[in-house]
Amino acid sequence: MSGTGQETYADTELAELYRAGMEENFSTLAGILEEIKNNPKDASRAMDQARSIVHNMKGQGTSFGFPLMTRVSDSFYELLKHQAQQNVLHISTPKLYEAHLKALQSILSNEISGEGPEIFQEVAASLKEKVAQIIQ
Repeated sequence: MSGTGQETYADTELAELYRAGMEENFSTLAGILEEIKNNPKDASRAMDQARSIVHNMKGQGTSFGFPLMTRVSDSFYELLKHQAQQNVLHISTPKLYEAHLKALQSILSNEISGEGPEIFQEVAASLKEKVAQIIQ
């Protein structure tokens, strides 16, 4: 680090941009969820749109000190990827989509960096397990 403090400022600025971007992603994903609920017969296009957003979230989480964000985004991505390829919306998908979104929002709003507390690890494991049951 330089004696000017510029790197600290840059890190803070990047973290703020990351948070703002994540909030925007959460808002977009919530809108997509409403679209899926209102038009389940055309869910594959919406799922594909959500998948693209979550793919980026998955890649960024660990880079910004939120590996739990990456872990939850990974199972969310697998759900969306599978569901986008299906002709029929699985009955559990909207609720599981919403659970992933709420978990991600909670991780960010509570600033759960690192692996996080055990309860968050259990939530991540449970979400992954429920996704595995659908995509098998």
